Amino acid sequence: MIVSAVILFILFLTVSYGHTLDYDNWISYTSTNEVREIDFFDDSLQVVTSGGWLRIDPVTLGVKKLTNVDGLGTGDLYDILKDADGDIWLAGYGRLIKCRNSKFTPYLFLDRNDKLMPLYDIEDDGGMLWVGTSTGLALFSKTANGGQIEDFYFRFGGLNPEPAVFDIKIVGDSIWLATSAGLAVADKKDPDLLKSFINWTSFVSSRFPELAGDTVSALAYFENSIFLGTNQNSYRLDFYGDDTSFVKIPTREPAAVSSMKVTGDSLVIYTRNGFYIHTGVGTVWSNTPSIPSVRFLSGRFVDAVHWLGLQRNGLYYGDNGDYSKFPDGGLPGNYVTVITSDNKGTIAGGFQTRGAALFDDNEWIQAGIVGTVENGVRQGVRALILDYAGNLWVGTWGNGVMLVTPDSIINYDENNSSLLGIAINPNYVVVNSMVSFSNYLFMTNYQAYDGRSVSVVNLEDKSEWRFFDRTDSLTSEFPVSIDYYDGTLVVGTQYTGVFTYYCGPDPFVETGAKAVNLREDNSNLGSNMVNVVRFDNHGVLWVGHKYGLSRYDEGIPRFDDIILPSGFGPDVTALIFDGRNNAWIGARNGLAFYNAATDEFTVYTTLNSGLPDNQVNALTINPATGDLWVGTPFGLSRFRSLIGPPTDDVTRVIAFPNPFLICSGAERLNFNYDGTATVRIFTPTGELVRTFAINIPWDGKNQSGRDVAAGVYLALITGESGEVGRCKIMLIRD
Repeated sequence: MIVSAVILFILFLTVSYGHTLDYDNWISYTSTNEVREIDFFDDSLQVVTSGGWLRIDPVTLGVKKLTNVDGLGTGDLYDILKDADGDIWLAGYGRLIKCRNSKFTPYLFLDRNDKLMPLYDIEDDGGMLWVGTSTGLALFSKTANGGQIEDFYFRFGGLNPEPAVFDIKIVGDSIWLATSAGLAVADKKDPDLLKSFINWTSFVSSRFPELAGDTVSALAYFENSIFLGTNQNSYRLDFYGDDTSFVKIPTREPAAVSSMKVTGDSLVIYTRNGFYIHTGVGTVWSNTPSIPSVRFLSGRFVDAVHWLGLQRNGLYYGDNGDYSKFPDGGLPGNYVTVITSDNKGTIAGGFQTRGAALFDDNEWIQAGIVGTVENGVRQGVRALILDYAGNLWVGTWGNGVMLVTPDSIINYDENNSSLLGIAINPNYVVVNSMVSFSNYLFMTNYQAYDGRSVSVVNLEDKSEWRFFDRTDSLTSEFPVSIDYYDGTLVVGTQYTGVFTYYCGPDPFVETGAKAVNLREDNSNLGSNMVNVVRFDNHGVLWVGHKYGLSRYDEGIPRFDDIILPSGFGPDVTALIFDGRNNAWIGARNGLAFYNAATDEFTVYTTLNSGLPDNQVNALTINPATGDLWVGTPFGLSRFRSLIGPPTDDVTRVIAFPNPFLICSGAERLNFNYDGTATVRIFTPTGELVRTFAINIPWDGKNQSGRDVAAGVYLALITGESGEVGRCKIMLIRD
């Protein structure tokens, strides 16, 4: 899908930046468990969530889910409306999005530091939109220059400057704001006058104790009065100049209000403690025993069916207290902490507070009850491994490690393994990184009370465990990442660099070795604050840390700093290598691809790719497909392999696309060999046309850079060990 975008800088400098985004190679997987707004138009229920936009037919329950890669640019949405012209507008993280005839135009909202800012609310006002943001109020023109910010307002009477604006309500010529600093109102006939704070009337807790904490979260206009919700309750505002009062709506306490909806002659108020219906004759609290939570964010009545949006548990629908969960097949949660894969192509993901799930090529299936609040996992999943038998091992923050099989879940902790808890709570066992080799599984034991850093279990005899600690010269109590290559274990730590330890092919056989600590002061490591350690395909150690990426040079021996692209990093959070020894590098501000053949980088962010967020928490490559999976705080991205389904057998290599049609000159031909190799292109008569590394796609040119003629060509692919593969290529020029 091709999407145009406009970037809007809020310091009154409006800059249009047009570019195209090609999402064809990206797929997003998100959770819609946080339902923020529900509307109804075009005969469909319109549901916006932290994981995308759901369009639901309330009769058939058919659903279409739209995310960032469908043209929205973000799946983190807060509000939706349809204006009088038939255009649909959505407010999301850093973007105001217009949908016209199924074509999307995102307008980017950047703050003073050029960071994307959340947009919480939109209110239609003819040719204008009022937009509530994390730092104030924007006035947006729908028509000027194709859409642009006309002005931005930061101060509202006596409120603290630059409050978040959560809700906007227009009543006649008045504009009302619900903000993080209180309630404000002004006459909007001349928007220029709104620039001065003295033209706003404000309501704060210092004058009105009912506004305790000053946060006003929701507004409604009902029975000719303004109603508002706070973190404690809901009120009717009786506004008569100096004679102003807030009349409390009787309900259960406390009731932090999320939203308010006028439905016929009723006002429905949704809170973090249930929902209630207020009419002119009183208030009725509704019970929802069939729903696992009463933390409601939004709702909507459609043909007597009540649709309810929850803060953590998704979308429910029903009536008379009998509700059913609406499934969307998405992730258990959006905050992805770890992701892993095995040689069979199985994908598993871990989520901060929502457990672990397996992907079956259609939907995500919860892996037992691991990581749920109910079974006591305190801070979610931190590490995952699929062992050679296809069983899932789950490292947790506080509950040790769990083995999930099709039939059972076994918890390993201080009682039945070599793992130990922290000093102040021996039952609190943290496992935050794992690696498997052969029939052994290694895991870090963070802050174990006796100082042990690593434990290992024999997968063929799960009663056999051992640990490595200070007696092996592993002296850090804060291990955060682990890897293994050819008998050598490497452990990255939070504060003291990395440790390398030769444990041999069988870690249960003593080698007598001692760990070597590589740090800033003795090995030129870029930082002792390590996030991730990985060996590449040739056994070279790479370390991602707080200040960049370092690679160990055995010949010196010391680390060399990898010069990252400008604006990328420096805090490297994830690292993985594909079969060609190219590196995928995750940071807190994007994803980078390092081409091992050319030493060139390609950087991906939410502005030029299908990433749902710039913070990369985890990476894995599916060996069966070559696809890259990226875990972020706002969901998962899958980047389809550009070489197709890979093969490690050079004799089975294929070229694609084949025929190779060249029209614009930008087309490229790839080979699906997942290893290091040299490609030679020949004519049918044996004349050498071009030689290049397999990492570099062929552009249809010869060694001198000239276009070759259309026709049949032969490709000879030679692997590192001398093995040879061959294939024919049909080149067509249009």
